[in-house]
Amino acid sequence: MPTNLEIESKSMLKKEDYKALISAYKKVQKYKQINYYISSKEMLEKVKNFGLRIRQIGHNYELTLKVTEKVGKTEINQEIPGIFLSNLIYFGKFPDGEVKNYLIKNNVCDVSKLQVIGMLETKRKDIEFNGSKISIDKSKYNGVIDYEIECESSSKEKAENDLKNFLENHHISYQKSEQNKLARFLQTLR
Repeated sequence: MPTNLEIESKSMLKKEDYKALISAYKKVQKYKQINYYISSKEMLEKVKNFGLRIRQIGHNYELTLKVTEKVGKTEINQEIPGIFLSNLIYFGKFPDGEVKNYLIKNNVCDVSKLQVIGMLETKRKDIEFNGSKISIDKSKYNGVIDYEIECESSSKEKAENDLKNFLENHHISYQKSEQNKLARFLQTLR
């Protein structure tokens, strides 16, 4: 069961800046990922501390719980068969495993009340830059399209500096993103 600390910096992009970056990295493979966000009324009240999703890339599915830490987020990842997503959507059956155990052990929420509350589709390109991973994203959710760039690295300072340098190299202004995809998605539900 992979558990890791995710440390990243993000910046929103203008549509034209997104297009310029995509054009500059034509040879980098673009892929699609779909996030199925999972929550309950109880968990929505704790959204600043926890995020729960099933991510689909091709025929692979991964259940992820993100727990906000002082620096970054701890991710608990669990590969699951696609049928587990269907079982959650249609029967409200949450997958067994490390994620469920964490939710119960830490009294995060009643897992029997968890359900898929919506989906967000992202087209992404990943680029290595100065030992960091840069992801260029176009996301669609609930009638909204937005553009974002993320830099994942070993420290918050390195992630932010590498992202700023990458954007500066492409003459794009840094617009720190205060909200992650889940928070932006949740705003469209209100």
